[in-house]
Amino acid sequence: MSYNNEPGRAARNHPAAIIAIVLALTVAGLALLWWMAADPVAQNDINRIGSPEAPEGGALPAPADPPPPLGTPAAGSPPAN
Repeated sequence: MSYNNEPGRAARNHPAAIIAIVLALTVAGLALLWWMAADPVAQNDINRIGSPEAPEGGALPAPADPPPPLGTPAAGSPPAN
């Protein structure tokens, strides 16, 4: 294992790696600030948009067809042998 006793020498020998690390940390910090400042309502957040099919008061709409009688196989079920 190598011990880094001279950080100044390591900085002189690896300037591209140090610049890349600083740049990556800067981009990550800016992305974090942008994400935290984003307003979900302004960006049409799907969780905050009401469904046009939902009636007033939030009740579920009535089903279009009555449910099938009990004992009827479900759609997509395997055939009986």
